[in-house]
Amino acid sequence: MVIKLDLKDRKLLYGLDRNARATYSELATRAGVSKQVARYRLNLLENQGAINTHFAIIDVARLGYTIRKAFIKLQNADEKQEGELIAWLKENPNVVWLASSDGQFDISFGMRSINIEKYTEQLAEIDNKFGHLFLERQIAPIVKGQYFYRDYLIGKEAGTERELAFGSVPLPPKLDGKDWGILVELGKDARTPVSDIARKIGLSPDAVSKRLKRLEEVGAVRGYVLVLDNPALGQLHYKVLVRLKTVTQKRYQSLVEFCRRHPDIFYIVKTFGVWEFEIDMEVSNVAAFRKIMRDMKGKFSDIIRDYSYISIYKIHKYNFCPSKPEVSI
Repeated sequence: MVIKLDLKDRKLLYGLDRNARATYSELATRAGVSKQVARYRLNLLENQGAINTHFAIIDVARLGYTIRKAFIKLQNADEKQEGELIAWLKENPNVVWLASSDGQFDISFGMRSINIEKYTEQLAEIDNKFGHLFLERQIAPIVKGQYFYRDYLIGKEAGTERELAFGSVPLPPKLDGKDWGILVELGKDARTPVSDIARKIGLSPDAVSKRLKRLEEVGAVRGYVLVLDNPALGQLHYKVLVRLKTVTQKRYQSLVEFCRRHPDIFYIVKTFGVWEFEIDMEVSNVAAFRKIMRDMKGKFSDIIRDYSYISIYKIHKYNFCPSKPEVSI
């Protein structure tokens, strides 16, 4: 059954999307309801399955990692084998994102690594276990990822103020075990209360708050957003894989600006390999998707060589810090 949202629900979800760690009082004020109503409605939406998770945008580059995504087309894999692959990837401590889709690829996942040699080892482990199920695999290293607010939730035109980004140039990490503990707990759920984090890592709430503020100030934590369950809301989630022609920085920035200003586009990725640009959007139907792509092709026919897309129907994992590093990095 599709969950129907009224304007108050949309305002509450929009508030969470702007800051998933906002208090119920802050969310209530934005939505124009009482704190009690805000808590009740959000708990109901979560219980109904509208909310997949609350996601902390952790800049893995600040932790000494880079992320490379793998897109897999399966062959002769039955439901049980596909389920085993998904379960294994979900439990892998280096997999930060995992999704199932229709279209060109069946399974996509992002995996963090400290260098290309380590990534090759991680990929070989997956190939040894499940490579016989793969018909095709494409690798897309992330150069830069940018999250935008879901302005469509409240019928608002997108604005240039919205941007939460993470990069790909690893910096020497300056984190101790307690910092890592905070990031791991935030990775599980960005709304985890400071008091719960403090209890789990053995610090006072005040100490956790100070450390979290420092992690935000140095850019290790970029923000907190919402991950929706699109099928539960009757939405479609498309990821568009764009091949670009030779493009100037000015024209590339124009494409970024187009995406930033479109209320249905909530995430873009600069990458390299088979394609150079990825666009994630949430739309109400196929016709809306076609319109966006028609507009984009019309405006950027001089730089878009080609594109393909997948329709993501299940996000299994979204956690940029699923574990502490096994060794010092």
